[in-house]
Amino acid sequence: MSKKDFDSFLSSHEKKQQESTIDWDKQKDEWLDYIESFYNQVEAWFAPYVEAGRVSYGYSPKTLVEDHIGSYEVKNMKIDFAGQSVVLEPVGTLLIGTKGRIDMEGARGRVQFILADKNSSGVNVRVSINKPIPEEKPKEIEWVWKLVLRDSRRVKFEDFNESNFFDALMEIIYA
Repeated sequence: MSKKDFDSFLSSHEKKQQESTIDWDKQKDEWLDYIESFYNQVEAWFAPYVEAGRVSYGYSPKTLVEDHIGSYEVKNMKIDFAGQSVVLEPVGTLLIGTKGRIDMEGARGRVQFILADKNSSGVNVRVSINKPIPEEKPKEIEWVWKLVLRDSRRVKFEDFNESNFFDALMEIIYA
């Protein structure tokens, strides 16, 4: 390798580093906005029950610590109804294959909600043996909340909606 090749190598590395600089404050702020929108949706679904005095909910602070972002505060949502309690708890934003996750935990289990690509329907694994995987041009991702469903063979994602939210809620209180 000549000095010219080395210089070229260093220049291309510096260019790649500049292109891949991540604004961690922006990432955190987006994540906090997604959490807020998730909670707003859940509050809207519970509104008739809250008005009737059959459900109550509240928030408590929680500190998350993530690489690059550092320490920051989110809020857990605790929902009380019919002698039951469930907690919605943000897990983090720096997770593989997702922009964030919120767990819902009840007396008999836990379900996960993730921010995934709108077009994603589950986990896909690519395996390559001694053959490089061609680089794909990054596409613009529209992040939406999805419910994670697991069975013995695969992981599926369903769109986050009122019906599957209440199905998941019933699953973790009656499981």
